[in-house]
Amino acid sequence: MQYPAPIAKLINSFTKLPGIGAKTAARLAFYVLDMKESDVTEFAQALIQVKRDLRFCPTCGNAQPVAISRTASSASSVPIKVVTARRS
Repeated sequence: MQYPAPIAKLINSFTKLPGIGAKTAARLAFYVLDMKESDVTEFAQALIQVKRDLRFCPTCGNAQPVAISRTASSASSVPIKVVTARRS
């Protein structure tokens, strides 16, 4: 079926998510079309904030704020110098 460009683009975006096929993507797109603009704006801002502010920690794999994730990854790449005492 031929959809107007904005709906087709949204459907295409939804199909990039795991487990979302063309039919489900179309349902979601038309649901978004029916939502209040304030709810759509809030949803879009939540998506942007998650992408901007969270990363997966390379050590534990959990989603963490960017600052914590950077600290953990930089801490694991800092070489450690081991000093042993000499016996006289």
